[in-house]
Amino acid sequence: DLTNGFSFAEILHAYFPNEINMLSFINGRSLNSRMLNWAIIKQFIARQKLPVPLELIDATMHCKESGAEQLLERTYQLLTNKKPFLDSQSVRDSDFSDHPYQQNLNSYERSHASKAIKNNLKISEVLTEPSYAYQEKRIQAILDRHYNDRLDERNKHPQRFSARPTLAERCLRKPLKPNTNVTDWYKNSFDTRSRSAASTNKSGQSRQYSADISTKKIPLNQDDGSIHVNDDTPYKELTVHQHSVPLDDLLQPESNT
Repeated sequence: DLTNGFSFAEILHAYFPNEINMLSFINGRSLNSRMLNWAIIKQFIARQKLPVPLELIDATMHCKESGAEQLLERTYQLLTNKKPFLDSQSVRDSDFSDHPYQQNLNSYERSHASKAIKNNLKISEVLTEPSYAYQEKRIQAILDRHYNDRLDERNKHPQRFSARPTLAERCLRKPLKPNTNVTDWYKNSFDTRSRSAASTNKSGQSRQYSADISTKKIPLNQDDGSIHVNDDTPYKELTVHQHSVPLDDLLQPESNT
């Protein structure tokens, strides 16, 4: 178990006994002991300028997928100047997630969304990185990958999910005739669209003209208090005048008889 860094410190102590003091390390399982041990190891790596990525150390401390394996392989290659044996069939993710392992399982054996978050986001990461923005970014990345995997599964097996084609997929797309020139076909279709757009503009103008006619006032002939409308006009308008009583007449008190 390389999580707390004590075993990895023993490996470094065998090659650098004067630089690594085992009394400075704590063989514990708590998060504080792990962070203390790995902090000392990071200082040693920076002081010796060893090409060991810090991502491998963080992945090992948080028990991420294939993090400890990659760290041991890189350390073995640096200390012995030999290439470690790597299985050609093993596939590893750069984000230290269990995505390659999930792809080898059957559809009913794969993790759902909440389980995927639990497997790829460790509680130690949440405690060491209390930023809500970082946690939201990590969770969104996990959900996006899970969503894309579900889409790929639906596309590969549409009958299993009873997937229905969309409206665009159901539209018929007639292929061009063998003797048809693509340029001529495009010009003809462009001319057809232009004519349809012109007809649409004309219909809009006609509707606007009819609306303008309806707003015009029609002359009325008033003779001797009567209203006469010309029968030739398509629209008729009637104006009614209401007579009101002056306010002073209403305010006058009634006379006593």
